[in-house]
Amino acid sequence: MDIVDLHIHSTASDGTRPPRELVAMASEKSLSVISITDHDTLDGIPEGADTAVKLEMEFIPGVELSVDLEERDLTAHLLGYFPGVDIPLLISGSHSLGKALAYVQGGRSRRNPRILEKLADNGVYIEMETVQLIAGGDVVGRPHIAEAMMNARYVGSMNEAFSRFLAKGKPAYVERDRLSVFRAIEIIVESGGLPVMAHPGYIEMDSETLRGLFERMKGYGLVGIEVYYPSHTASMITRLKTLAREFQLVLTGGTDYHGRSNEASPLGGTKDGFHVEQEDVKDFITLCRSRSRR
Repeated sequence: MDIVDLHIHSTASDGTRPPRELVAMASEKSLSVISITDHDTLDGIPEGADTAVKLEMEFIPGVELSVDLEERDLTAHLLGYFPGVDIPLLISGSHSLGKALAYVQGGRSRRNPRILEKLADNGVYIEMETVQLIAGGDVVGRPHIAEAMMNARYVGSMNEAFSRFLAKGKPAYVERDRLSVFRAIEIIVESGGLPVMAHPGYIEMDSETLRGLFERMKGYGLVGIEVYYPSHTASMITRLKTLAREFQLVLTGGTDYHGRSNEASPLGGTKDGFHVEQEDVKDFITLCRSRSRR
């Protein structure tokens, strides 16, 4: 049974393990294909790709973009996969994707100080330098702030930090700049990539509205849907498969592994048995391999 994991985060964004360690772990677990898909950055891709070559591991460069949906003022995540794309070109700041990532990362940078100000208004005092030390890399986000809060004993867990302060609607939540999902799809396609809607089970839409969204995204170049995801129920998976068939979209899946001790999703599969078999996403893997051979 070949297991794949097409949704993994490293220390380049908000994961806790460096790319080389993730690839080594995947090799030890005998995963057949993996993709590192950090939030709004490709910084971990060169290290991950180099390690994969040394370990003869099949590796797909990826990214997870934060996007606006327009409908009902909702936000979501869009995965971009780049098999066969020249990595130095991909991470170039002059590239259309590089410019888009700089814009989104700038949104995070503008947002973080405002979050800390709101936390201070609520009696939680966290220094930006502390958060940056925790992050280590260039992308600093709410998970790093949550970890700083936990280390300072303002909260007992990451989940408590979000549920009390950092989640949408809570006292320290701040909106930030994002791309529209349609422009993000265009940028990924322009960059030679494959756009895939991440964990649609989180999108709060009724069935008909969600169908309309996928119809529009397909028109802009959407290639796939992340159907297999730890929190997706059996009924959600069935619903998403129906949409995939209707709009001729490939299926993907992954654990969304971050490496935190309180995560329910170990690399390659969850504690309750969730995993993605290569057979489940064979059309996507075939598409990636055809791109890589070009």
